[in-house]
Amino acid sequence: MGLLQRARELYLAGRMHDALEVAQAACDRAPKNAEAWALLGRISRFTGMPAASDLAFRRAATLAKRVTQPYRVPPDRFDQLVGQAQRTLSPDARRRLERTAIRVQALPSVDQVRAGMDPDALTARARQPQDVLTVFQVNHENRAGSEDALRALITRSLSRA
Repeated sequence: MGLLQRARELYLAGRMHDALEVAQAACDRAPKNAEAWALLGRISRFTGMPAASDLAFRRAATLAKRVTQPYRVPPDRFDQLVGQAQRTLSPDARRRLERTAIRVQALPSVDQVRAGMDPDALTARARQPQDVLTVFQVNHENRAGSEDALRALITRSLSRA
């Protein structure tokens, strides 16, 4: 099994520190592999290393044009973008969310990932005991290269919830 595949498996299993170690080794072994650097960027965010994460994403974006460098915003700005997205939803989407509490969380927790949630999930919806839609800020930012792209992705996420 290759290092990149092993790092991905550990990441999906919620073993973030083990995944970090293996992803770093994958980048050392294949320094021109954009996918390895992008995975290292995502894992680094989970392990509380935002500067290392940004550096890894920059490296990935330099190596492959298809890799977007994340667009980061402060939490209050992300909340504003969620509010803007809610106001632009179709009547049908607004109706589906009218009794749903929407909250923002940086990332899924490691416990959520270990319970089977995708660590790159954009949203999670829990309907019991109260209907709550959690929007994961960092995962949205990881996929958006600009504020317009971030706003559009948030709108799509809310529309599909």
